[in-house]
Amino acid sequence: MQAKDTKSVRWGILGCGDVTEVKSGPALDLIARSSLETVMRRDGEKAADYAKRHSVARWTDDADTLLADQDINAVYIATPPNSHADYAIRALKAGKHVLLEKPIAMDRAECDAIEAAVHETGGKLSVAYYRRALPRFEKLRGIIQDGTIGSVKLIEVRQFKHASNGANQSWKTDPNVGGGGSFVDMQTHTLDWLTYVFGIPAKVQGLKKNTANMTAAEDFVSYLFDFETFTVSGICSYAATIEDEVVIIHGDKGTARMGFFRPSEIILTIAGEEQIIQLPDPAHVHQPFIERVVAYFLDDAPNPCSAQDGRRSTELVEDIFAGLG
Repeated sequence: MQAKDTKSVRWGILGCGDVTEVKSGPALDLIARSSLETVMRRDGEKAADYAKRHSVARWTDDADTLLADQDINAVYIATPPNSHADYAIRALKAGKHVLLEKPIAMDRAECDAIEAAVHETGGKLSVAYYRRALPRFEKLRGIIQDGTIGSVKLIEVRQFKHASNGANQSWKTDPNVGGGGSFVDMQTHTLDWLTYVFGIPAKVQGLKKNTANMTAAEDFVSYLFDFETFTVSGICSYAATIEDEVVIIHGDKGTARMGFFRPSEIILTIAGEEQIIQLPDPAHVHQPFIERVVAYFLDDAPNPCSAQDGRRSTELVEDIFAGLG
């Protein structure tokens, strides 16, 4: 573990579950001016085991104990979505900066409450839409913005997963805990990236269904976003007979395609010629984003994903689930 810096982010994790094992947790201790000091999980044995395996000095099974810890100045909240608003507000009021897992909250009302707490406390909060900082995603954004494929005319979003390859945690298919099913758990990343690159769509239409009735959550979602000069068409099935996942950006000079939820190259097709761009993800995929978060917390660098930014995907989910308009 790094030695404490006089000006550093000293982290506590609320909810040291699966997402923190490789994707995010280790990065907190690898980034300059950042160290992981304590972790919390309601199952004390699992919290102690996590602390031992990741060389974390302290652990607890009580959220209030972690929030009261004066040795930390930032909290990474990696609990299920139905606790995000409560923990984020409590952490801000305890004087901690916050990195909040996605989706930011269950609905617009909880988003309002989080934003109000940020304003009232003066604390800093970022939402963990880490794909904003991954090199291949930034390259794809650059391809769109520099005109390589011309003016965007259509974006296709497709995700098919076999029913037997569903969520590995039961809460991810419990709408009362996660706000929906696999669509909310995964595709909010895509929705966030679309608003990050293109802004807010002028119109939203959606359809959700539970076709297999294997869980309480939706297993089919389709949507259309009208950006006035182009359209986004999404179709997602989590009870499909095939596995397929891709985002394709069609421009008037060519196309760019990439998988969002698997290691993937960018495939550019211009005038019939295909170019492959390889930008492998880092070992800890949250690390580039957390580096930006640390700079925001310590140096007043731009917020990589504010509460206001983070709410956009939650609002889009609500609008999609509201049905055809």
